[in-house]
Amino acid sequence: MALRRADPSASEPPGTLSPTTPAGSSLELEDEDAFFEDGAAPETHTDELGDAESGLPLGVEPWSGSEMPEGTASSHDLHAPVDDASADAGDDPTAPGVELLPDASELNYRRLYETRFRDLESGAREALARQATDSELFALTLDPLPSVIAALLDNPQFGLAHARSVAFHHYTDRGLEMLTRRAAFARDTHVQRRLLANPHTPDVVLDRVLRFKRLLEMYRFSIDRDLPERNRVRVRSRLRPQFMRAEPEDRAALIIKTEGRCLLGLSGCTFDARTTQLLCNHSFLSTLFIQNLARFPATPPVLIAKLLRSPTVQRQPPLRAMLARHPNAGGDAKRKG
Repeated sequence: MALRRADPSASEPPGTLSPTTPAGSSLELEDEDAFFEDGAAPETHTDELGDAESGLPLGVEPWSGSEMPEGTASSHDLHAPVDDASADAGDDPTAPGVELLPDASELNYRRLYETRFRDLESGAREALARQATDSELFALTLDPLPSVIAALLDNPQFGLAHARSVAFHHYTDRGLEMLTRRAAFARDTHVQRRLLANPHTPDVVLDRVLRFKRLLEMYRFSIDRDLPERNRVRVRSRLRPQFMRAEPEDRAALIIKTEGRCLLGLSGCTFDARTTQLLCNHSFLSTLFIQNLARFPATPPVLIAKLLRSPTVQRQPPLRAMLARHPNAGGDAKRKG
């Protein structure tokens, strides 16, 4: 039985290219209005495109649960709550029924101080400071009067967290000095750090903070860029006399751990015999360390001779020449250099 090939043009719509149509041949398309009868749009396959109204793909159902709660973009809209009793009392914190302790987790202490305490008389703020707790206690640590700070120190609820806030925000000499009278507060490292970061810290408070600090800690404070320039200069001015009073082990540790960088600010200081011995027992492998010792005018002759014998200097003629030019170098070193 003979098979007859089906005519593809009979089953395909006008304008559709047939698989048997040779490439490059042209077809005449019928008029578009004739193809879409009565101007009707082509049928849309919703099972392939999904729900056009909801914009969801196929197989994804719209949310049918409860709506998500609305929130705020930031915490700047938080205000210290003022109830009806407070409004009726004219914002008098001593009136009965006034709530002064809003939730600490939702409170901006600066806003609380500005809205509740700033406009009160100093006597009223002092009275509140002696009995304040929780949120209002933190808010009153922002008060600028030293008398209020003294009242806070009499509060049994006043602790290290409140002392750290006072050390950072307060700016009167008397208030900061009263804070550091308490040994527990003056020894706290966070309180010390905030006092050093406070540009209004007086000299007497700075001396209390640095009194028991080691030389290495003082040197780190003197170069710390997070501290105000005024405080860095004041720490550097105290580093030189502290270096002369320190133990030899502390002196040697400062010079070794800083690779001699500290010597730039120790002009006029000298090394005692024990410090020189500890430095001579150290292995000098850093070129920078040797250069800093060679530039320091008070480097002892024994240490210069030890440096000249080190393998690092023997391999580098410029270092040997630098040490030979030192005023404490011996005659043999000058001739060989």
